[in-house]
Formats: sequence, structure tokens, C-alpha cells
Amino acid sequence: MNSQVTGENLAAIRTLLHAIETRSLTVAARRLGLTPSAVSKQISRLEESLGVRLLERTTRQIRPTDAGLELSQRTRPLFEALAEASSAVRERRHDIRGRVRISTTPSLGRTRVLPVLAALAAEHAGLDFDLVLTGRKLDFFEDELDLAVREGPLDDSSLVARRLGASRVMLCASPSYVKRRGRPRSLETLGDHDLLLVPAAESLKSVPKLLAQAGGRRRLEPRFRINDLFAIRDLAEAGAGIAALPDYVAASCIEAGTLLHLLPRAKIPEIPIHALYPSRRHLPRRVSVVLDALSAGF
Repeated sequence: MNSQVTGENLAAIRTLLHAIETRSLTVAARRLGLTPSAVSKQISRLEESLGVRLLERTTRQIRPTDAGLELSQRTRPLFEALAEASSAVRERRHDIRGRVRISTTPSLGRTRVLPVLAALAAEHAGLDFDLVLTGRKLDFFEDELDLAVREGPLDDSSLVARRLGASRVMLCASPSYVKRRGRPRSLETLGDHDLLLVPAAESLKSVPKLLAQAGGRRRLEPRFRINDLFAIRDLAEAGAGIAALPDYVAASCIEAGTLLHLLPRAKIPEIPIHALYPSRRHLPRRVSVVLDALSAGF
């Protein structure tokens, strides 16, 4: 066995780390700017050089062998240290550059994330942004994300989460609706009203459950299901019914008087908001700057 560490072997080990992390040669190739066949050849040559099999390949997925896992665990800190050293040297220039790709919901993006990014863009001329506004939970590796800002309970995953804050669910209706139908006396009486409670957006799918936990007992069936919180707000302003909206969407309308805050003392659980990212270590400076700004902004 040739145990000499060559530049080719180092490149192949780096490729192996990406393949094990993403569980996909295709995704690893995309991250490295290579073709899947080039990635496969690099790892095959490394296996030949070391005389051991590093990956078990099937038609659907790959997984590391014991030898591959050991090589990954032993070498990953070396590559992370090298990346951190390079990043530290770059930071000495006090010049933050690069593109940060972020995913969040349209409502959070418009009201909470975009103002933070606009301020950062003014402060750092070399910082660029890709903001993907969608109600779907995108895959970090497939969609090449740096950060995601998500609302609601966290799923079990390998992602690192930093809590940014929480949103308060507000029950709102227009003055014209309240004049026509009256105010609900309690959460238990919401079923007697026209409800705009369950937008298809991911963030507020849990609202009926939250309301039930807070004291409601009847099954809540909304008259409208729309995948945009601002459209729900528009309907509420037009007098179509009572909407359950996060405070960051409803507050400006309540302040302007176009919506009324109903049942303000109802104890409805808050919805947590987190920033998610793939790894606590080796977080690029451009990403950590955005993360810190979001934490401060929220």
C-alpha cells in the first residue's frame, strides 16, 4: 500500500468528506464544481492508493465503510482548521465578500429578513444575497443554501439552530366585520364566525392546534385557505372574516385602524423563529455576519 500523502490524495479526501456529508456523489460534485464521474474516479483512485474500500455504493445512495468513516473523522478537523486559518487571514483585510443564499417564507422575508439584508448591503459593498421566498422547506445541499429562517417547531435534523425570536398570533378583523357580526367573546366562540385561520404557508399550519390548546374546543374550519399571509390580511381588511396572523404581518394594520385586535388577552402560544445552518464549525465569515445581523434585527 502506498501511504504517501500526495496532492491528488488530499483533493480526493476532501471530495470524500463532501460525499459522506451529503450522502450523494451528485450533490458533492455540484458543491465542488465537478462532474459526478470525476468525483467517483477521485474516490476510486483514493481507495486504490490506500488499499481499502471507503464507500459502499448502491443505485439509490452511498454510505461510508468503517474505513471511510474513520478516514473522514480523522481528516475533517484538518480541513476545517485549514479553512478557518484561511478565513482568519482574509478577515484581516476587514473586507467581507461573497454571496449568501437564504431561504425563508414570503411573509418573514418581506417584513423581517429583507430590512436586515438591505442594511448589510449598505454596510458591506462586497456582500451579495440570494433570497428564496417559499413556504416549502428546501434542502440545504440540493438547493445550496447557507441559511434558512423558519417559523414553527424544529424538525429533528443535523442542522444547527439559533433562536431569533418568536411571533405572536393575533386574531384580527376589520371594523366593518365586527360591526356586522360582532366580536367573539372567547376562543370557544370562534366557530360561530367566518374564519381565515389556516393559510397553506408552513408557518401557521399549527394555528388551529394552538387555539385548541389555548381553550378552543370546536373544530375550526376556515372559509379561505391561501398560501400567502398578506392575501389573508387583505381579505380580513375587506371584511371577509377573522384572520389569525403573526404580529409582524398584522401590527401595521392594527396601528392604522384597518384591523382590530380581537381577544388580546387570549393565551395563544407563541411560534418560535429560528435561523438554521449546516455546521457550527467552519461557518464562513460572510454567513456569520448575516446570522449575527438577523439575531440583532429580530
